[in-house]
This record gives sequence, structure tokens and C-alpha cells, in this order.
Amino acid sequence: MWEGHTEKVDKGFELIYFRLSYRRKMIRTLWMTLLLPVSYFLLRFMGLDLFYTWIFMAVFLLGHLAQLYYNYYMWNKYERDRKE
Repeated sequence: MWEGHTEKVDKGFELIYFRLSYRRKMIRTLWMTLLLPVSYFLLRFMGLDLFYTWIFMAVFLLGHLAQLYYNYYMWNKYERDRKE
């Protein structure tokens, strides 16, 4: 059954993204940045038009930056609340 708030993993390996702490989510998001050039070349290799490739990459990049900002913000908020 759903337990609601479970302890988030901050050390060690965790395959499931949603079980990670915000700090670890941010680190994983930074690692996923390496997939941006890979996805660009895969889209071009599949024969997608350059215009649509750039649209896809812009949307992917904006979503990626939003996720990175949100995880950083929540990590700092969690750390501030923990110190008080």
C-alpha cells in the first residue's frame, strides 16, 4: 500500500528516480545533460528534419533546465528547513 512520505535515498545506488533526495535528483539531472548531444545526433541519424530537430532540442533543453532549477531550489529549501 502507499506509505506516503518515505525516507529519500541520499547515498548509494537507487534505480528509481522518485526515491532519491532532491540533491541526488539534481546530480542525476546534471548527468542526463550528457544525453543532449547524443539525442541530437540520434534525431539527425533517424532522418528528422533539421527544423524539427531544433524544436525538439529546444523543448528538451527548456524542460531539462526547469527540472534542474526545481531540484536545486527544493534541495536548498530542504537544507534551510533542516538547519532551523
